[in-house]
Amino acid sequence: MSWRSALLAAAMLLGSAAAAGAQLAGQTVKGFRLPEYDEDGKIKQQLYGQTATFLADGIIQLTGLKIELFRKGEVTARIYSSLCAYDPERKRAASQQDIRVVTEKAVLTGEGFAWNGETEQFQIFRNARVVLDGSMDKKSLLAPQPAAGAAPAAEQPASEKE
Repeated sequence: MSWRSALLAAAMLLGSAAAAGAQLAGQTVKGFRLPEYDEDGKIKQQLYGQTATFLADGIIQLTGLKIELFRKGEVTARIYSSLCAYDPERKRAASQQDIRVVTEKAVLTGEGFAWNGETEQFQIFRNARVVLDGSMDKKSLLAPQPAAGAAPAAEQPASEKE
């Protein structure tokens, strides 16, 4: 099967996510992962959840959320939250829980968020805080982390580790 055929099959699967969600209502899975690819077959973003509970309205409730954003095949940002609702049909996630966004040279934190996967826009609702540091090490900040829940200690700037 070519990668284009695989993408077409995945798109058809995701296109019926709302209908599938209704059939899966009440079901919970562990280790949820949903990658998204661009028209050239390159990974664009990837959504993870420690658990995913499918609700009757097609929404997926995720615990231990992690979203990875990619550019040219490399992770450019990781987003963490303990709990969120994800709408696969509209490619949107939202939560009232704490949020942590880690990029190459900044860590953003706050309470509550909305993420639009189609437009790649992100909004923090309350108590937004940005820590900029030109000396942050991209490799350690964006390295894969073992848990999809709370942000690992290695990602905390020195001012937040205490």
